[in-house]
Amino acid sequence: TKLILLDSLLQEIILMENARKVYRIGKKVALAGCVYKTFTHYVCDVWILSERSMEPTLCDGQVVLCCPSGRLNLTSLNRGDVVISRNPTHPAEHICKRIVGIPGDRVPAHYKGPETFVPAGQVWLEGDNAVLSKDSRTFGTVPLGLIRGRLVCRIWPVDFHQPKLHRSL
Repeated sequence: TKLILLDSLLQEIILMENARKVYRIGKKVALAGCVYKTFTHYVCDVWILSERSMEPTLCDGQVVLCCPSGRLNLTSLNRGDVVISRNPTHPAEHICKRIVGIPGDRVPAHYKGPETFVPAGQVWLEGDNAVLSKDSRTFGTVPLGLIRGRLVCRIWPVDFHQPKLHRSL
């Protein structure tokens, strides 16, 4: 019976050690997740583009660096800035578009929606490639709360002869 007690005590010790290891690993994973979330919300974020609506300025598969919305004053965004935003019609998707209208600007004449001016707290987004772009011409103005960040530069592929991201409008 002493052997059985020692064996069960040894198994309990092994289970406790395994539980401690799982706890330590879980703590490290949670800390890494918090650091990642904080970094991408306040410092910078990297995006891989998966659409052709911004060609020729930005192409499918390019990697871009973004100044996240947690660091931006969203009311200081200007016409010509390229932004990453949640898609208003499919919030799980992100879109990359250029700001064409800021609050108070007249909505382009070809838009057939209810707005005639861009309302406060919203922007008008359009892709550079009008033929392929699903943008404000399709779904109207976009609330500033959906903006995830402003593009700073392309990271990959490196090409010093590509057009600038910001364009005066």
